[in-house]
Amino acid sequence: MQTSVLEVKGVKKGFKKFHFGPMNFELEQGMIVGLVGANGSGKSTFLRLLMSILKEDDGEIWFFGQNSFDDQSDYKEKIGYAGELLEGYDFLTIKGIKNLISHWYPTWNEEKFTELVKRYRIDIDEKFSKCSKGTKKKIDFIFALAHDPQLLLLDEPTAGVDIVSQGKMKEDLIAFMETGERSIVLATHTVDEVNQLCDEIIVMNQGRITNTFYKDEIHDNWGRIWVSHLTGKVKNHPNVIQYEVNPPQIVTNDVSNVEDVLQAEQITINQSQRLSMEEVLEFLIEQE
Repeated sequence: MQTSVLEVKGVKKGFKKFHFGPMNFELEQGMIVGLVGANGSGKSTFLRLLMSILKEDDGEIWFFGQNSFDDQSDYKEKIGYAGELLEGYDFLTIKGIKNLISHWYPTWNEEKFTELVKRYRIDIDEKFSKCSKGTKKKIDFIFALAHDPQLLLLDEPTAGVDIVSQGKMKEDLIAFMETGERSIVLATHTVDEVNQLCDEIIVMNQGRITNTFYKDEIHDNWGRIWVSHLTGKVKNHPNVIQYEVNPPQIVTNDVSNVEDVLQAEQITINQSQRLSMEEVLEFLIEQE
């Protein structure tokens, strides 16, 4: 039986030139959900609302069955967040930041922190302000993992990180999920991360969820079909995402259903091809 780790109910947040929500979302234990969308689509805003860095105007957020409004709740101790929160500690060394942050978490794992610092080649005596963008991302990631959380909220954790460290981060996230009792929300622009890590994908645009699907549905449902000709019924079918007339072809998010329609319209299928994750995400993001 699956257990809900996170519930978001009707959350809204208004800004001068941007409106977020209403957002409804649920994350089950053992799942990795990928947030994708163009720059400015609301992914980072969503994660910041979850962490109470931003205060919602309306709605409710529940972690592990606890309302985030409850000041007595210990839910934050179970969450690891990587999203550029450490900039305010620029004047401290990495060791200094660790000494400060470790006091906030009863489950702080010093052995794991030491292991991760070595794995990612971090000089803990260096000031945070002197670190490169990629190194800061790795430090963010280490602090997110070092207190043995049950839930990770990651805002583009590999952006600007070297290729070798990106591979290590993916390995560490896979290891993090091995027990089947942990969960991740991952905002990303990287198709490889979606393919290798995510179970479910959420597409965001202008502060709202526009599409939600499981990764396995991509290969089963999405395809490009070259046909003998097109009819108005095919062009206007809700499962036809795009069509071209020269040569006649369509992109669909339900190959089986559209093939039945083509047969009923007496249209010959000349060739068909399944779409990759990258192609599907391009269609979904560009459509918005």
